[in-house]
Amino acid sequence: MSSSGLRRSRKARSRGKAARNGALFEQPRIYDLAFGFRDPAEQCDGLFALARRYGARTPRSIVELCCGQAHHLREFASRGLRAYGVDANRQMLAYARSLCMRDRVSVRFVRADIRSFKLPERVDLAYCLFDSFCHCTTDDDAIAALRATSEALRRGGVLVLELTHPADFFAGVRARGQSRWTRRFPGVTVTTRFLHTRIDAVAETFAPSITIDARYRDGRRPLRIVERLDYRIWLPGNLKHVAAASGRFDIVGWHGDLDPGVALDMSAGAWQMAVVLRRR
Repeated sequence: MSSSGLRRSRKARSRGKAARNGALFEQPRIYDLAFGFRDPAEQCDGLFALARRYGARTPRSIVELCCGQAHHLREFASRGLRAYGVDANRQMLAYARSLCMRDRVSVRFVRADIRSFKLPERVDLAYCLFDSFCHCTTDDDAIAALRATSEALRRGGVLVLELTHPADFFAGVRARGQSRWTRRFPGVTVTTRFLHTRIDAVAETFAPSITIDARYRDGRRPLRIVERLDYRIWLPGNLKHVAAASGRFDIVGWHGDLDPGVALDMSAGAWQMAVVLRRR
């Protein structure tokens, strides 16, 4: 779940500010401490493997949609790829640029809506991780994002979407992700609670409810961020529909992880839904 790649209308943004208790994406450092538990190198290997399996060549250029802190982009850039990151959030992009400078890697960032972004060249691989495609809450949003991405991809290029496993939206099924975790750092301890709330099976929407508590060891006042987002439930049938409606992509792979060896099924090893689309 990365920062939002969509810009809403002024009216919609005002409603969002009134409804929320904290500004999750306006605290990029705390966000990073709370959610930065993945292994970017391992996941980049998985994205490479999916691209080679479905795209017929090793990627030389990539773009990440809703790139947030750009951990994966920095890893790809360190491997010599031309890397682009797209995000609508100014604070997240500033934070990502600072990390690129720290690591001395080159990533080109584009502050834009994923429904209408443009790149200066076509790339080989596009990806959108951490459920961020769920910011597309309508079919029209998703179709627009797919069409914009198709303009950024070469013919035969691959788009990978990492989404919540469908089973997590159904009562009585064991959740595949954790709902609470604590991460300890030299100066701060960060506890995060993440729940799927307000699940509406008719509207096909849900609201991730996120609470982050940061407790500092130097006596600073503790920080609490409380956020509730509006997300779309993307199930296989919905994705097939918007891919076909875009007129630009074919869905060529379904996996339970960013690993071509893990099938999308109900086994414990399939803990998420990774969808691979190939540009026509």
